[in-house]
Amino acid sequence: MAQWGEGYVTDIEYSDGFYLAQSPHHLALSATLNGFEPPGLEGGFAYCELGCGRGRTSLILAAANPDCEFHAVDFHPGHIAHAQDRSRAAELHNIHWHERSFDDLTRPGRTSLPMFDVITMHGVWSWIAPDLQKAIVEFLARHLKPGGLVYVSYNAMPAWALMVPLQRIVKELAALWPGRSDQAIDKALVMAGRLADAKVIPPALHEGLKRVMEERQHRLLSYLAHEYLNEHWTPAFHLDVARAFADAKLSFAASTELLRNFSNLALNKEQREILSEIPHSELRETLKDFCADHWFHQDVFVRGARRMSAARRDTLLGAVCLTLIQPAPETIEIAKPDQTKWRPDPAAYGMFIKALEQRPHTVAELLALPRLPGGHGVKPAELVGVLIGTGLAVPFRTSEPRAQLSCERLNRLMGDEEEVARSGFATVAVSSIGAGVTMSAGDFDLFKLVKLGMAPDPEELSSRYVQRCKENGSHPIVDGKPLEDETAARVAVTRDYATKIERLVPIWRMTGMI
Repeated sequence: MAQWGEGYVTDIEYSDGFYLAQSPHHLALSATLNGFEPPGLEGGFAYCELGCGRGRTSLILAAANPDCEFHAVDFHPGHIAHAQDRSRAAELHNIHWHERSFDDLTRPGRTSLPMFDVITMHGVWSWIAPDLQKAIVEFLARHLKPGGLVYVSYNAMPAWALMVPLQRIVKELAALWPGRSDQAIDKALVMAGRLADAKVIPPALHEGLKRVMEERQHRLLSYLAHEYLNEHWTPAFHLDVARAFADAKLSFAASTELLRNFSNLALNKEQREILSEIPHSELRETLKDFCADHWFHQDVFVRGARRMSAARRDTLLGAVCLTLIQPAPETIEIAKPDQTKWRPDPAAYGMFIKALEQRPHTVAELLALPRLPGGHGVKPAELVGVLIGTGLAVPFRTSEPRAQLSCERLNRLMGDEEEVARSGFATVAVSSIGAGVTMSAGDFDLFKLVKLGMAPDPEELSSRYVQRCKENGSHPIVDGKPLEDETAARVAVTRDYATKIERLVPIWRMTGMI
């Protein structure tokens, strides 16, 4: 393995992905929802991604926001070379790539970066050495504007507590096999399974091993290598992340997983009452992780936290325009940590969904719909939290021709058939939402046909999807369930495509995706 990585896996590139949580508009909305003043992004913004990997997130955001300035940093030359090739081919002139390590960002004499409104890092904090974490905090202190936002994701304690010894075992086993890290972790996991069967690995760790083995079946080995083989892999308590970021004058504002910001969904009544007695907000947030078993945090921090009144929050949220990005179920159900489900007012939300199926609406327009049931009690924060938090809707804006062309150029490059088949998904840059929409490889087949103006045939699409799964040694998945019988799979997939042609394609048209 290469030695320049300071304990980080560098012999293979990281798997590519787009993360909507890193969108500046989503971050600002998350802060607003939780009662913090967001930075003004309407007149353009400066954005930086630390640890950008192969650059998919920054590429899509830059294409969808051509009047804004983007910088993306990664220490892996292969990642930066790939991203630069993509941005040149897509003629994206508003994004700048930097092959730099984190400790190099603040080193005297190096080319300086500008001040930023938003700085994000996904899949970085839990996987790097403490001195690099300190370098990031120093960079935030120097380069984030007052009122600016930071996004950070990390593996969260205490959910990962039983995985810590297992990760150590897997990492040490992988070191026994020379060669690429993806091949090494595959061998290590096979051996770990044998050790568990022989009771060498104690039963207390078997559930964690089962989790990793399931990931081995459904995720790329390159992902697993980057997740588990880094020398400084360390899950973190929220409290410790908040204390580290405080050195850059940053305060915790919200979770980008919007539904986590509602204490009545994360905690029962007794838990809410006792935690309300604790005046320390970061400690309260950490204790929530003991109640809800959160494995992964996606946090928003603000430099110079400014609380807003409930009235101002409702006004700002009321002006948010929403559009559907997927068909809604008949009844919206939200799972709670205690295994129960909360069902938002079916009558009210049924009317909200019907209105959004016709065209985008502002939150204020939805709450002013005629014939809403009396006493429904839905407020702007709940409506935004439910519709965006469940992934049914996203903020919408009128597309400008320049942004549409920018997205079109990038999308032609991002639809590489071999890459989509390998990863199992594709992301389309969408100017009207200022971000991207990720879809399965099967849905992308449908998208491409409709985009070309062709009439899709559900049976032909089904045949292609089932055959591709067969060639890949996998099974078609419908409604989250793998279908092993090929005949039954063809029937179910055909029916699924017919439904999507009827319900999903009109949503794509409404958002300007096709």
